[in-house]
Amino acid sequence: MLPVSDDEESLAAVLRVELRDDPVGAVTEDDAIRRAAAYPNIRVGAPVFGHAVDLGGGRWAVRALVDDTPQAARDTLAHRLRERLAETTDPALAAELTDLVRLLGWEKVDEITVAGCRHRIVRADTFARFGPDGPEPPRPSDRDPQRPDERDSLLDGDVIADPAAPTGVGEVVLKVDLLTAHYPRAQVPADVYRDSVAAVRTHPNGVVLPTRYAAAERVGGAWQPFSRAVATPQEARDTIAFDFRYLEPRLNQLTDDQITAYQQAADELDDSRANETTVLRRRMRVTRIETLLRFSPDGPEGPRPSDHDPEPPPEAHFAQLRKQGPLPGPS
Repeated sequence: MLPVSDDEESLAAVLRVELRDDPVGAVTEDDAIRRAAAYPNIRVGAPVFGHAVDLGGGRWAVRALVDDTPQAARDTLAHRLRERLAETTDPALAAELTDLVRLLGWEKVDEITVAGCRHRIVRADTFARFGPDGPEPPRPSDRDPQRPDERDSLLDGDVIADPAAPTGVGEVVLKVDLLTAHYPRAQVPADVYRDSVAAVRTHPNGVVLPTRYAAAERVGGAWQPFSRAVATPQEARDTIAFDFRYLEPRLNQLTDDQITAYQQAADELDDSRANETTVLRRRMRVTRIETLLRFSPDGPEGPRPSDHDPEPPPEAHFAQLRKQGPLPGPS
């Protein structure tokens, strides 16, 4: 995560506030306002990529927003289209889907039309709040089921993103902070900085997507990401516990006492469901990850020229490999 630049940018967006008077809403808003004061610094993380479908009226359905690169998101979209192709009985739609799957196999295409409906590869910024004691942990009002009893909405489901929809006071406060945020000039390559600043102007509105959670570790006086973002705090705890139980003993040459210490820490984390644990001088914390999908009048932001996108489309990649010689067969 990188700190937000102090440069000022104009905000050309109308943010609509919806006052909530239900008890749960009141607690959630109070948590949001308190945490904004306790963790005032926002740091920009790595982007995530997925695809979105234009529903009309400024609304988009966001799907599979979990990939690390634009090409991975294109591959996911192509997979979804192949599933749709296998299910359709409409010859015209089948022909259209076949052509689109072939196109995505050979070219880096960030927008297509399927049955008259726009599908776009989108990128979203991730953020974490920081305070004097480090990154923000889960809030008391956050949903925290002990078992993953629902799908990860950013992975499996549809999130309806409508930048014109009214939101609560806490989300508006967060939205204002995030919409003006960009990478600091001194800590990223020049092209990444330019694209980040430009996005604040070209995509002045946005939607705060469902909060996700990740594990972070205190290393050398700074907090570093330890895991990918997941849907609930408990899933992040499970990631830490799994590492303690199974990975550390196998990846590192640990003594029996060290293995026991990790096992005990994992058991205690399961029992306490705490958001922070320390074992053998390693300090781990479950942290909140906010995601912002930026919008222009034309819809959600797509990949930026400076985004890391090294992989070629799969068919183009295989063709290149075939030119280099016979592909290796099974041994």
